[in-house]
Amino acid sequence: MVEIGRLCVKTSGRDSGNFCVVISDENKGYVTIDGNVRRKKCNLNHLEFLDKVLKVKKDEKSETIQKLLEKEDIKILKKGEKRNAAKKPVKNRKKTKEAEKKEIKPKVKKEDKK
Repeated sequence: MVEIGRLCVKTSGRDSGNFCVVISDENKGYVTIDGNVRRKKCNLNHLEFLDKVLKVKKDEKSETIQKLLEKEDIKILKKGEKRNAAKKPVKNRKKTKEAEKKEIKPKVKKEDKK
């Protein structure tokens, strides 16, 4: 299943959801990937392999891999380009009874003594 040039999608980590290509076969359970991600050694469990295989030599340059991905109609994210960040969920905290009592208490104004 794992062969050099295999197109895949990164499923976990900082680069998750991006397309990549297998560049070299590392130790048992690891491969080196490059493409729309940082060139890095990656666990096979963190990749989803696709049916497409690109003609790539072992340890090919990043520029040639990006050109091959563009030919496959995959948008390449340039360095420094902003990515679509997912919105973080907002946590609604419940107020404690003590906090509610403090808010309900009306403020008493001190009258000036004569």
